[in-house]
Amino acid sequence: MRKAVVYEKVGRIEDARKQLRAALKEAPDDADVRLQFDYIEGSIYHQEENFGEAFTRLTAVLSKYHGRLALPTFRFVYEDIQQQRAFELFRLEKFDEAAPLFTECLSFAMKPTDRGSALASLGICCAKLKKYEEAKDWLLQACKMGVTKEWEGHVHFYLAFTYGQMQLLRESKREFQICEERASEYHLPLQQLYGWLSRICGLLGEKAESERYARLARPC
Repeated sequence: MRKAVVYEKVGRIEDARKQLRAALKEAPDDADVRLQFDYIEGSIYHQEENFGEAFTRLTAVLSKYHGRLALPTFRFVYEDIQQQRAFELFRLEKFDEAAPLFTECLSFAMKPTDRGSALASLGICCAKLKKYEEAKDWLLQACKMGVTKEWEGHVHFYLAFTYGQMQLLRESKREFQICEERASEYHLPLQQLYGWLSRICGLLGEKAESERYARLARPC
């Protein structure tokens, strides 16, 4: 099983599956081995970015092994499954289902980077669900906690968007300008950012700046 996990983490998917099958063959009637087999198999689908199948498999593990996952021995498995399921739902854009899972995950003992990612994701879920006060609070917590580069641009963008929806226009402009300055680093679309900045500057009564951003937002 350990070899399967290592292979999965480094992206050697076929080797991971081969090791899984070998481990199960050694003890096909062992309930703990079967639990680990199904759990790791679900995680492999996540590694393959087959998020729908990963969610289905991991949800089935929760149902099938409910009693065992309640034991302290397997608490780490339960928590990892819930974190994975939350991110699967997020990637599938099922934000209303992902949000309560992320809330639960934040009660777990997590590495700072994982907690930052969960806070960022929960904030984005709330923004998508038009729960702007909650979105602001979670995104600011993510900023305070610190997030990986993968999430940093998304945090600033959705914080800017959320501030805009809350009519906190100065704060929105500041966050969008952070996104503008680091657009290439964050892999954010500049024309979209210029469009937002034009709109926010217009609402602020900054006509010249709004028009400048509007020109920049036009396709070349």
